[in-house]
Amino acid sequence: MIYEFQGYKPVVHESSFIHPQAVLTGNVIIGKSCYIGPGAAIRGDWGQIIIEDGCNVQENCTIHMFPG
Repeated sequence: MIYEFQGYKPVVHESSFIHPQAVLTGNVIIGKSCYIGPGAAIRGDWGQIIIEDGCNVQENCTIHMFPG
């Protein structure tokens, strides 16, 4: 699932795979040839998160920012 938050919508490169049970929220950028597994949550609600080319985020991993 991909969710917009406060005007930011995740951007995913066309060569990357996002599992249907993964959640991307807000200011998130997914680079080329990435894999985001089931249950993963990448929450760019407090700041930008960039997953660079070739990264692999496995099942049930949460990536989140602190304010500021």
